[in-house]
Amino acid sequence: MKSNALFGRAARVLMALVVVAMLFLFFSNDFGLVDIHKASIVVAVGVDVTDKGYEVTAQAAVPAPAQGAGKASYTQVTGSGATVADAVDDINAKTGFYPKLAFCNLLVLGESCAQRQLFVVLDYFYRNGYVPLTALVGMCRGSARELLGKKPADGGMSASAIQRAMSEELKYSANSSTVNLKLLAQDGGSKSASCYMPYIEFSEGASSSGGKEGNSGAGTGGKSGQEGEGGAAQFTCLKTAAFSNGVFAGLLNEDAAFALNLIRCGVRYAIVNTVYGGKNYTVGLKNTGGGARMGVKGGVPVLKLVFKASATLQDSESDPAAAGRADSHVVKDELIRSVTQTVKERMLALEDFCRQRDCDLYGAARMLYEYEYGCFTALKGEVLPSLKVEYDIGIKSVG
Repeated sequence: MKSNALFGRAARVLMALVVVAMLFLFFSNDFGLVDIHKASIVVAVGVDVTDKGYEVTAQAAVPAPAQGAGKASYTQVTGSGATVADAVDDINAKTGFYPKLAFCNLLVLGESCAQRQLFVVLDYFYRNGYVPLTALVGMCRGSARELLGKKPADGGMSASAIQRAMSEELKYSANSSTVNLKLLAQDGGSKSASCYMPYIEFSEGASSSGGKEGNSGAGTGGKSGQEGEGGAAQFTCLKTAAFSNGVFAGLLNEDAAFALNLIRCGVRYAIVNTVYGGKNYTVGLKNTGGGARMGVKGGVPVLKLVFKASATLQDSESDPAAAGRADSHVVKDELIRSVTQTVKERMLALEDFCRQRDCDLYGAARMLYEYEYGCFTALKGEVLPSLKVEYDIGIKSVG
């Protein structure tokens, strides 16, 4: 009996201690609320080259309190240093938290980064154990810091709007050369030693309907996301930045970038505008297929580019669809030839760029190394100057 009483008393004391400990934990954490500052999530990073090294801008989403109204706010902080890692550490010194970048889905390189070797600029992001290799990468016109500071029409984060301009949907429609850290390393480290990324541009239109809601401004040393407040920024990635051996080779214009996307991005549906008889016609290309095939003829490497598609007429200046007309979508033979020629001209523009800039965006050297090793060794790696490109473009009308 006595032992049972002692056991019961010990149990009550232990329970009281547990309750006290739980209360201590509860009240020492602001009644269980999460520290908003510590909960900030870095979703995008911009890198610019300066006279003294690098400038790194981190855009972070700040979760709104449970009882708060409106959108989650965001903040933008900039650090500088001799290296990218040093600049990130400067952000830590200014804000009191170290951005681990585990949720960073976007890396933006300012045009000043074209002065440096690409993989030297990106080295920190490959070495950092937190950065996902699926993070999208793009180069922008002007400063990455200023680009991230632009305000999109929805009043949210510029990072989200930029990612929409680099989405898989746009990639599969040949309107954006979407790539990530992993693909850049694969292409840049291959025998072709060439890679590419979307080139981000913006225009400012009507005033944003979102006002200032959802934008908390910048932390210490940063800028608010309210630059260009007089007009909402619209982001596009129709051009493509190309690199050879890690060195910036130049910009592909919209036509050459379109051709590159047809070859490399597994396009599912594309829109082509062509001029026939002095009139504009817009044709949709679907059921697309093809790719690049490498072979050797007489010791010469031959790259055959194949593109097949079904065409439907989307718009016409000279022959508007009549009411009730069943064949309004059919593309006439002469117009098919015009569309085929337009696609080929865009592919030729890509070929001219690759030859003039010595930039193997096709991946021809990589394919030759994998499938025709004897020819690759005979050419001593100098594949592009000897490469012959053939085109097999087959477009037919639907219905």
